[in-house]
Parts: sequence; structure tokens; C-alpha cells
Amino acid sequence: MSEQYPPQPQQPGYGEPQQPGSNGLATTALVLGIIAVVVSFIPVLNVVVWPLAILGIVFGAIGLSKAGKVRKGKGAGITGLVASAVAIIMFFAMNALFFAVDKASKELDKSYDSTAVGDGKSKTGGAKESEVMKDFKVTKCDVVTGDLGIKEMAIHVDYANHGDRRYSYFVEGEVLADGKKVNDFMSTAENLAPGQKFTDKNAGALVNADEIKDARKLECKTIKASRTDF
Repeated sequence: MSEQYPPQPQQPGYGEPQQPGSNGLATTALVLGIIAVVVSFIPVLNVVVWPLAILGIVFGAIGLSKAGKVRKGKGAGITGLVASAVAIIMFFAMNALFFAVDKASKELDKSYDSTAVGDGKSKTGGAKESEVMKDFKVTKCDVVTGDLGIKEMAIHVDYANHGDRRYSYFVEGEVLADGKKVNDFMSTAENLAPGQKFTDKNAGALVNADEIKDARKLECKTIKASRTDF
């Protein structure tokens, strides 16, 4: 009689295809990478790309390493790594483009022949006086008594268009009392023809004479001047 042996327990997975395990890190890297790429197209706000992309790269690398063991997540890990790297590149590209466009837009918004002044030099420090500065001059800066006996600030600005076309002018400045700023003044001249002259006697309308009536020295300092052609 042949001897009977009890059946041996089958080893787990023996003779059957091994089921792939899970790889959540690779999946997480893929999601983070995709979100980072989308956000990278939004200038300024895309600063959040950095934590997303860095986590995407870290999780992608770990998930890719794990993929060899669990036989799952290799594609997601690689895609997460690539997407995160692309998001970082797009961050720099989009911000550079945004600031270039913003700078160009500001340049276009500037008035023709516009300049900021103070000492007869351009804002950039050049020694050449701007053309617009030759077309006006503050000729009076004083406290006077008006028709009703009321003290008021008198600032007169004389304009003379030395150009070859019609211009309108806008001048901004500060009133200094004993070297200290007490207020601002503004002056305009509209649509002056070549060679035409004009005196603006209302530039001191914004200044309260009570603030400067006791000053020993008054100054009217031009800060910005611009002219626009027609």
C-alpha cells in the first residue's frame, strides 16, 4: 500500500501571477506636477509653484524608486518629475514675460517729452536739460494781498512754446517755506501754438497762505513737467 502524505500548504503567490502593489507617492507626484504646471501660467501668483514642484520632485523620485518593487507607478513617477521641472521653468518664463510687458506698458503710458526734474537735469542724471524745461519758468512765488484784503499765495508760471507743433503743458511742484515743504502746486497751459506765450496766474490756488505767511524764504520747486503734442 502506498503511503499517503498530507497536502503541503501552497506558498503565497506560488504558481500564480503576483499582483502589483500600490504606489501612492508616484500618483501624488503626478497630481502635484500637473497642478504646478497649471499654476505656473499665472504671473505673480505662481509663487506657489515652488512648494508644489519641490514636493512633486521628491515624491516622484521616491515613487519611481518604489515602482521597481511594486511594479506600479513608474509612468506616474516620471510624469510627475517632468511636470514639476517644467513648472519651475514656466515660473521663470512667465514672470519674465509679465515684467517685460508691464515695463513696456508703463513706457507707452508716459506723456510725450515727459520728464522729472528738480535741478535742471533729467531723472536719469543726464546733464542735458529737457526740451520741455525750456518752455516754462516759474516767475513769481510769493504771498500777496488779494482784492478783499485776504492773503493768498501767488505762483505765476510763464510758458513759451519753442517747438514746431502745438503743445499742452502740465507742471507739478512743491512750495517750500524756509526749506520745508508745506504744499504742492500745479500749473497747466492748453494747446499753445508754436511761438505762443501764456502766463498761468492760478498755480498757487492749492496753497493756503496761512501756512507760509511767516516764512522768511519761499521757494517754488518744479518736480515734474510734461508736454503733449496734438
